[in-house]
Amino acid sequence: MHTLNRTLEDKVLDADGQYLNSQGLQPLEQYFQTYALRLETYQMLRDRSPALVVQALQKMAQANPDIIKKHGQRCQYDMSEVLRYIALAILRDDEVFFKEQMMAWLDTILLAHKRHTPCSTAYRYLQNAINVSFPPANSMLLRPYLDSVILVLQSHA
Repeated sequence: MHTLNRTLEDKVLDADGQYLNSQGLQPLEQYFQTYALRLETYQMLRDRSPALVVQALQKMAQANPDIIKKHGQRCQYDMSEVLRYIALAILRDDEVFFKEQMMAWLDTILLAHKRHTPCSTAYRYLQNAINVSFPPANSMLLRPYLDSVILVLQSHA
């Protein structure tokens, strides 16, 4: 795993042997200006993700009890992994990392099991749980990631 996000890594490699200009420094400045919020969001996800996943699956169980009875443990594992990768991507400030490392795997697994429609509902419940329990600034950092998960799931439904 790379330690910097893809944009920063590209800028540093492009600057090899020269100083970065103001345009080249802009992603670095953005990275550091948002670091405190990204770190806080990462820590919140690390600490609260098990409860958030359970909350989303409990809501899902009210609407689709059979699915949760049959696949509840697998759903819990998958959603926990998605949140873990979202947390890492937020900390790195790198959506490409999330898409490359998580989305292809998730899409393949769910396509094979034909579980896109119920899963998109479960991720909407997860997004709602996050919106309720996280401050707005932290929740907004998570939104593009969960939106992309839901969008991919709905595209196959």
